Amino acid sequence: MTTPIEVHGQGPPNGPLQGIRIIDLSAVISGPFGTAILADQGADVISVEPIDNPDIVRFSGPLVDEAQGVSAFFAAQNRNKRSIALNLKTEHGKRILLDLVRGADVVVQNFRPGVLDRMGLGWSVLSEVNPELVMCSISGFGSDGPYSHRPAFDPIIQSVAGMPTHQADANGVPQLNNAIVCDKATSLNVAQSICAALVARANGHGGQHIELAMIDVAVHWLWPVTYWNYTYLDHQTEMPDLGKIYKLFRSADGYVMVYPVATQAHWQNMCTALGRLDLAADPRFADLQGRVLYGAEVNDELELETVKYTTAELVDLMDRADVPVAPVNGYQSMIDDPHIRHRGQIVVTEHPTAGRIRSSLPPARFSKTPAGITRHAPLHGQHTDEVLTELLALDSAALTQLRAENVIL
Repeated sequence: MTTPIEVHGQGPPNGPLQGIRIIDLSAVISGPFGTAILADQGADVISVEPIDNPDIVRFSGPLVDEAQGVSAFFAAQNRNKRSIALNLKTEHGKRILLDLVRGADVVVQNFRPGVLDRMGLGWSVLSEVNPELVMCSISGFGSDGPYSHRPAFDPIIQSVAGMPTHQADANGVPQLNNAIVCDKATSLNVAQSICAALVARANGHGGQHIELAMIDVAVHWLWPVTYWNYTYLDHQTEMPDLGKIYKLFRSADGYVMVYPVATQAHWQNMCTALGRLDLAADPRFADLQGRVLYGAEVNDELELETVKYTTAELVDLMDRADVPVAPVNGYQSMIDDPHIRHRGQIVVTEHPTAGRIRSSLPPARFSKTPAGITRHAPLHGQHTDEVLTELLALDSAALTQLRAENVIL
């Protein structure tokens, strides 16, 4: 049984973003998953949740009563953060937020466009309070355009971007990607663009406002291969979608991913290993363009051979031939995969309320400024007193009064 790693309750001591403070007003995925990356890398991320309406992800997915609002979903993308519960509907609550912003480097928010402005907490106000501030505003469709007013969730963005059509099944029925890919792709852009803005600030350009629309991210994410037939304007192309060429090949006891369209050496080695020198000599498949163009024919011929082997036999055969190959793991077999275990990517921590939980380590491995897990995902408002005492020097009497006024939890 895996021994839980220790979590000491302090931020990463030497993370590359040590000294950067982020006020995170975002919720659900598009913001929090991005700020989690920054928190893993040492930033002090202070998540500001409403006093009476915590992040809905706290109660999404697997949740046990003992965890007190730290669902499996929430735990995965809110570790290394501090949580304060603040009532921004009150003037005192707004003043506290502005005081926190004065000492912050970054603000992240994913309210619908215009909401923060109507609250008196928009970019024009925050940048006046802190001219060096970097603010990242995330929305589904951006601050303008005919869809800008619409609420947006991942399947909505996928649909506008054309992803279900790209993922259509063999009968042409559109299929959603079930891995909330648009939200998470947006989060990657949140983390990267904030770091870029911080570099620009360090180079003397001051603070700035970043706008990220999920629809823009989705189109950018999909474009290189999904829309490759719509790239040349002066020439017509009819190359099959790359996704239509990828195939999980049947084996005698399961499925295997073999990648037949890569380099010339991979293709030749695979044909030799499977005893199909006729495919290697077929002029239709002589180069990468042909193997993509005639991908369906390639796949049909290869599966006539793969079904003759068990998964383990086929993986071993292809591996010895230096052909890209992988077993198709299930949930538990991924966790138990010898390479995943060797990399130590999945770890166990002991959460104070949720008990032992598995999580994935930060993927970027820094040689001098390591990222890591050093704070548990917080309970709702767990660090309100700590943050307001540490950053705003409020004493116990002031905190008691704020609670009496329904400003903090």
